[in-house]
Amino acid sequence: MREISKSMAKVARDEVTYIFLIEDTAKGATLGAAARRREFGNVNALVRKAGGQCRLYSTRGSSCDFVSIISGISHAAAIRIAEGIESTGVVKATLISGLEIF
Repeated sequence: MREISKSMAKVARDEVTYIFLIEDTAKGATLGAAARRREFGNVNALVRKAGGQCRLYSTRGSSCDFVSIISGISHAAAIRIAEGIESTGVVKATLISGLEIF
């Protein structure tokens, strides 16, 4: 197993990255392009309000429809964002937290 240097371990301990695996619900699968953009904008606003940064990836054809990578937020904010993502009923989000290794 690869060992993490002390300097890398310090960085890894300092910032948790939150990964959201996002799947469309039946309601979400019928969203038009404009409604989808509004949903993305609402989530991005939640992340910015919490002081974080968000990157969203389309992953059509995989086990989830989108993956969102969010950094710069607290664990409590991540939970609130997950609740916000799911609040409209168009998607289901699975939250995973991780430490960057390299």
